[in-house]
Amino acid sequence: MNNPQTGHINIPGANWQILGDLELPVRFEADSGINAWLTDLLNPLNLHADFQNKVLTSALEAASRALQVETGRAFEHTHLLIFVPAKRKLEGQTWGFFRIEKIENLIPEKDIPGHAIELYLYLESQ
Repeated sequence: MNNPQTGHINIPGANWQILGDLELPVRFEADSGINAWLTDLLNPLNLHADFQNKVLTSALEAASRALQVETGRAFEHTHLLIFVPAKRKLEGQTWGFFRIEKIENLIPEKDIPGHAIELYLYLESQ
């Protein structure tokens, strides 16, 4: 597992910021590293426990599937990225999320793609 990048990184021209980025090598045991990393990352948002568990379960399911070599598709690595709104109020808001999975650019010398799992946490309008 490469060093996770955490902290708030604003993406120019977007209403999202990266809350965290974790690169997972192939054959990595997803449960062992993702659970603690994601829990620590999400705790400052004061999410409802049920919602936080749904986000964690979604991330673990996607990462476990992507990291299994038996799926017939070999990936060089998997990136797990967490995005949140760039401007948000934490008090009294209801959160939702969606997940996007995609294949990253091929590595020319290896011809093996990377895999990205992006989780977008958003505030529902009131």
